[in-house]
Amino acid sequence: MNPDWEDLLRRLNAYSSCVHRLLSPCPAERIMAVQSDLGEMPNALVQMLKLFNGAELFVRNDPMVTIFGISANPPLPPLEWAADWYVDKFTPVWRSAEQGSQTDWAFAMMNYGGLIILGQNGTIREWDMSQGILGPKTWEFGEWVDDVLRDGESNMQE
Repeated sequence: MNPDWEDLLRRLNAYSSCVHRLLSPCPAERIMAVQSDLGEMPNALVQMLKLFNGAELFVRNDPMVTIFGISANPPLPPLEWAADWYVDKFTPVWRSAEQGSQTDWAFAMMNYGGLIILGQNGTIREWDMSQGILGPKTWEFGEWVDDVLRDGESNMQE
């Protein structure tokens, strides 16, 4: 199940501008270059990158989730965006780890240290970086987005 991207943007844009930070869409040539180096991305990830090339969502003190984009050339200043929080930087590190698969895509980080991994089959898993284990839950991409939005909206109302 892929997200309804128009609904996602409508929901994100319903908040004031200080709640989310969405970077500009990723140029198609950067997506193709990364796929040339790392393999074909799942379509849901490509569609997301065409809408925004990285995002910080539900920012109160810190973002609840940071969604990675693809690194820019020239790179963004380090105080504007972390130098390694990109799909094309984090994915090779994940793939070289013992638990990583050569078809996985690391594409987000939760504020509590959960690395979000998208498999080529569209299944999302969460790697708990503090415990060094995969969480028990799996999601389809659209289900994960719905859960993030539900949790973020609840968090913002507290």
